[in-house]
Amino acid sequence: MDANSMTGNEQHKGERSTELGDLPNEILQEIISKLPIKNAIQTAVISKNWENQWKNMSKVKLVGRGYRERKEFTKFVDKLVAVLNTSCIKILSLSYDFCDDSPMVNGWLSAFIKPTIQELSLDFESLEDPLTFSDSLFRSKDLTHFHLNMPQIIMLPSYICFPSLSTLSFRDVVFPDSLSTQRLFTGCPSLKKLSLIDCNWSNVETVHIACPMLQILIIREWEDDQIDSVAPDDPTDCRIVITADNLKTFTYDGDFLNDYVLDCNTSSITNGAVEVHPPPIDSMDAGFFVLKLLKALSEVEKLSISDFAAEALRPYYLSKLPLFNNLVKFHVESGALMNLASAALLTILRRSPRLESLDFAMGVFLNKNALKKVVPFPSCFETSLKTIRIYGFTGRKEELFAIKFFLTSTPQLDALWIFSYPYGFDGDEGVDRLHKLRTKILGFARVSVDCEIYFQ
Repeated sequence: MDANSMTGNEQHKGERSTELGDLPNEILQEIISKLPIKNAIQTAVISKNWENQWKNMSKVKLVGRGYRERKEFTKFVDKLVAVLNTSCIKILSLSYDFCDDSPMVNGWLSAFIKPTIQELSLDFESLEDPLTFSDSLFRSKDLTHFHLNMPQIIMLPSYICFPSLSTLSFRDVVFPDSLSTQRLFTGCPSLKKLSLIDCNWSNVETVHIACPMLQILIIREWEDDQIDSVAPDDPTDCRIVITADNLKTFTYDGDFLNDYVLDCNTSSITNGAVEVHPPPIDSMDAGFFVLKLLKALSEVEKLSISDFAAEALRPYYLSKLPLFNNLVKFHVESGALMNLASAALLTILRRSPRLESLDFAMGVFLNKNALKKVVPFPSCFETSLKTIRIYGFTGRKEELFAIKFFLTSTPQLDALWIFSYPYGFDGDEGVDRLHKLRTKILGFARVSVDCEIYFQ
């Protein structure tokens, strides 16, 4: 390459650099906001116009887990606090899992969180002491998304107002008392999505969550995940009443540790899930808990239920199950093969006259000698059921019999999907066995002339 061509290349690069440097500040900030923070800082060398752009970044994401040593991370954040124009920050995400640094983290939060903040995500899984949030945070007019993961009591001020907050997510948070907790939810009039994951309600006797615009409510409470240092021996104390006439999705996954009351317009809820774990002692209480939630979800179009939730419905509760006249998609979540002859499962199916889609998360089986229990067939089998998905197929004869039953009792069936258990057919022998099973299933008689069988 001669000197002239080299000069030309350098000139071309200089022109590109000038063009990039002449971009409006709004575009520069848009570019910087999409970069990891260390890369955003490195843009300072591009040109004079870029030199200080990163100091006005609107999006800051800090993850302590990505650093080899705690000191390296804390030093980096301290420097950021010193040089950033924190009043420009609109989105802040901070994840830090060292247990004894609460005072330092409090200092960071005080520096980073300004009244202009719009989205705030804080993950502190291991902190030993509660954090102190500024009272001004709880009066934020611009905050739309707030996520807090903190296994400590959240200290709440006497006045709370989040007029723009649409998404609120708490994980492992310990609520301080009934009055403050009530004040928190009352101060969120625009809330559309609420997630309460493994929160601790031991200090709260009752709370009313009244959010007129709430559309999605997700609750998870596993007994094993409760915080031992603050949880009482029996945390099943709190009565939580939810009033949300625009609620569309309700999900409960847990050990029925608290009493939930859905005081809602049931016709608005179109998607519901009730997944409970094996009852620790009193299955009758579990049955009452499940029945109450299913009654509130009687108008749903989509429903997911765990096998333990279904089995908790003893005959007394089964007789009180509502009709699911709008249900078109039913998902059965289980830890093992689901018995198609289960009284609870059959009762729900028999009370779902418009069901079109049926899924079994971990497979389904039916013994020949239990076939009479399935009679009378659910009416949806003959009139509306079009799609069946069976996951976790292992090839047992009881599974094959269930598949044969479905194919001969569902005249409207369009598709039967069979997803084999990923570790059940390893090696050449496993592959050969699966091929033979597929051939056998494809040879089963089908009452629906349009039914296709798909294997995954």
